[in-house]
Amino acid sequence: MTCRSMITSSRNKLHAVLAWGLLCTTFTLRAQEPDISVSPTPVGSGARAAGMANAFVAIADDATAASWNPAGLVQLERPEISAVGSYNFLFESFAARGHDESERDHYSDKLDLNYLGLVYPLPFLVLGNNTTVSLNFQKKYELNHVFDLDFNTFMHDGVSLLSNFLVLDYEQKGSLNALSPAVALELTQRLSVGATFNFWRDSFLGESGWTQRTRSRMFILDGVHPVIAFSNTQEEYKNFTGSNLTLGVLWTPTDRWSFGLRYDTAFTGNADYRKHQLSMQLDPRPLVTNLGPFFVREQRKIRFPATLAVGAAWRANDRLTVALDVTRTDWNDFYIKDAYGARRSLVDSGNIDDLFAPHFQPTSTARCGVEYVLLPKQPDEVIKRLWTLRGGLLYDEEPATGKSAGFVLGPNNGSGEPESFYGLALGAGLQLNQRVNIDVAYQVRYGQDINRDMIRGVPAFKEDYFQHRLLFSTIIYF
Repeated sequence: MTCRSMITSSRNKLHAVLAWGLLCTTFTLRAQEPDISVSPTPVGSGARAAGMANAFVAIADDATAASWNPAGLVQLERPEISAVGSYNFLFESFAARGHDESERDHYSDKLDLNYLGLVYPLPFLVLGNNTTVSLNFQKKYELNHVFDLDFNTFMHDGVSLLSNFLVLDYEQKGSLNALSPAVALELTQRLSVGATFNFWRDSFLGESGWTQRTRSRMFILDGVHPVIAFSNTQEEYKNFTGSNLTLGVLWTPTDRWSFGLRYDTAFTGNADYRKHQLSMQLDPRPLVTNLGPFFVREQRKIRFPATLAVGAAWRANDRLTVALDVTRTDWNDFYIKDAYGARRSLVDSGNIDDLFAPHFQPTSTARCGVEYVLLPKQPDEVIKRLWTLRGGLLYDEEPATGKSAGFVLGPNNGSGEPESFYGLALGAGLQLNQRVNIDVAYQVRYGQDINRDMIRGVPAFKEDYFQHRLLFSTIIYF
């Protein structure tokens, strides 16, 4: 073999390695990390609370109280049943500096049952206290996300030009659900406590888990030599099971003021994990790389962090109520543990046991809501129709690495400040004959220049994010 042919062969091998490296690098798009469609910070359900921008911890006086502050259940004087439907519409606009082909708008939506609950105030005392129990189903996390991406790169080694044209399709579907019995005790007329026992698992109301599908097609032009590469990957997390507690305290020092506290305990869930990947690179030159199917099946553990929420509500009069909630979550305790004991962060896929693992800053949220009841000036003995108007503002944070990964294999090891989201909520309610409540709420949540590391391997990537959410609630009093 001549010196020139040896150099050519080495360069061809290098280009093949680089080409496959580009494909694998691009495939570090949030690998193993579930994309939560709504805020990752735990929130409760119901259109009434949603209309107040989810500022409901210090109110919690309807059938959805178990999801907000279970201590509030003792405020209910008669049995209630609640059903909540939700419609989520996600709009994303992608961009990457110097890559106009990646600029594209993406849409995904989902209509689903969000909550179903039954509340029953016990007709007898428990340990000398008024007691209320409830049984609930809630979709705690929505995990639906769909998008596609085109991304082109060019490299020159001084001899030939290496062009890479990538088409990437991504789809995630699923949810994490819980069956949640709850109990509340009225310790005094001003103080109550409660607990919701969340059993995360499949049920006849929905499966608990998610599936991610990633499809990539790449055309690489090494000088005049074409190379075709593709990869199809499917990851499944099925039969998710686990349990945790939602603890609540409600204190009403005066008739006008109330204060609430909710603590969601950290927990570790188990899931059946399957991964199937088919990757191949076709090169017409003597060097042909063919990476066949790859299959993994194992049990994995998924760790969710604890969250603390505090709230205050002021009842100015019988018509007007103003509420404020603040929450705090530490996402360093958010990871997946595989069958070999390796723990990888669900924020950046990094090894959290690594000496140089980043420390993610805790996230905070602030929500402020207003409710105005349109009471008649001279109410009848029985009010047949009673309208309520609601509104609110929210500030939400999500954990983030704070950097774009660029073309590096593996996770982004840079820690950064949480990403900021802002939102607006509007809602209305109608009570009929003091027997049925019908509530509707609309929320919009917006983030600009976020998710800079969502598709690792794409430098200077960013997106604008709009989430539109509609909730419909019905509460029936018995």
